[in-house]
Amino acid sequence: MKNGTHILTLTSGFHLWSHTENSGKKSKIIAVHGGPGETHESFETLPLGVPNAEITSYDQLGSWYSDQPDFSDPKLAKKYLRIEYFVNELEEVRRQLEYDKFILLGYSWGAMIALEYALKYPGNLDKLVIVGMSDRESDFTDRMKDEVAKVLSKDEAKYVFTEAKKGELDDPLFNQFMEKFYNDYYSRFSKSQSKHAIDISNYQVANYMMGTNPFHTEGMMSGWNVSDKLYRIKTPTLILVGDQDMISPKKARVMADKLPNGKLEIIPDATHVSLRDNPEYFFQQLNQFLTN
Repeated sequence: MKNGTHILTLTSGFHLWSHTENSGKKSKIIAVHGGPGETHESFETLPLGVPNAEITSYDQLGSWYSDQPDFSDPKLAKKYLRIEYFVNELEEVRRQLEYDKFILLGYSWGAMIALEYALKYPGNLDKLVIVGMSDRESDFTDRMKDEVAKVLSKDEAKYVFTEAKKGELDDPLFNQFMEKFYNDYYSRFSKSQSKHAIDISNYQVANYMMGTNPFHTEGMMSGWNVSDKLYRIKTPTLILVGDQDMISPKKARVMADKLPNGKLEIIPDATHVSLRDNPEYFFQQLNQFLTN
């Protein structure tokens, strides 16, 4: 695929935005963003950090530059807002890029897609890179509770846990305390690199798939767990998590040990946005894995 932006037309008739850099390199990487409902922009430094691979990122259906159907229509939501759909969407992207075998890199929610893809289409993969995710969604929400308890005062943490349990997620004080937590956590080692004056996340997608409670997944992703299937993923796999990630290094180690060819690297001084927090170490470990 040539360098630049390409619009991919899916068999459904919807369109995805994609972008390719380092065109012509032998190794091919497809990067799958987090969310659900977020964007490719977390990968904008990948082509610079991994100069010896052709890298394509794309916005998933419902995200930023790609088509955004009206998912308030329950028929559309039921059809497209499923993990299975996004796995098949990734396969359509691969075919349109005309990649035979490729390296798959998934971040957070995108790593869930990547793991499911590795189970369904193992023959298409050279290598697999999992960033900031484990093999079950509950590991993420459990860690969220731990991190909130570290950042907020005892009374503040008790308040947000109580309100979340009651479902009072629109409570002003709840949101004030959660904003305090997010501001502390995501700026612990680096500042936000958002270039937008507006919020570009698609909460229609996010809320349908995982609900609105930060401590308990309630949507289509609830109960997601592939831990008993990891033995089937023979693809060489690198797991990258920050030492202060939303996926604890301990849980990531358990996952790595279940993979026949799994390797874990813990990125120091990094939260869930490890690529932004510590890019030098992130790229060092990623490039070593890709060249070995």
